[in-house]
Amino acid sequence: MKKIRIIALCFILLFGFASLTHAELPNNRIALGVQLGARFEQVKNVFGIPDRVTKNEVKSEAYGDFVETTFIYGNNSIVVKFYNEDAWRIESNSDNGWRTPDGVMVGMPLQGVYDRLGKEDIKSPAENGETLYWYNHDTRSQDNRGNLYVFVKNGRVSRIVIAYQ
Repeated sequence: MKKIRIIALCFILLFGFASLTHAELPNNRIALGVQLGARFEQVKNVFGIPDRVTKNEVKSEAYGDFVETTFIYGNNSIVVKFYNEDAWRIESNSDNGWRTPDGVMVGMPLQGVYDRLGKEDIKSPAENGETLYWYNHDTRSQDNRGNLYVFVKNGRVSRIVIAYQ
């Protein structure tokens, strides 16, 4: 009986800690005003009419040829990129009041990010002296659920990106 308890405890600890290695966020927590996959009209309903719109033809072996439309708000304050008509990348590049459902926003201290999201899946140097804190990175699954990228400079969030991997 004691052996069974020890085996059961080892099993629980092994799989309990394995689940901690990936900070999985559900889709409704990976948003910035709108969620990934939002259509043109949904984005306009939330952010308004974009200040600038660009369109680029993209040739991709992985995704096929498509038109990438970009809605730009303010002075690149909010940037939304679309794969055909579905949002695949949403960026907040300034302290503009937009936040994730967990309350993460540009300008907040790094500790505030940890308080809301916990430990990142990946931490790595980024451009312009920033550090990238990557949440929802899952290399085991083939599901493309989206990721939350929090960039930090001088101890404060400098930009937030949500995007498909």
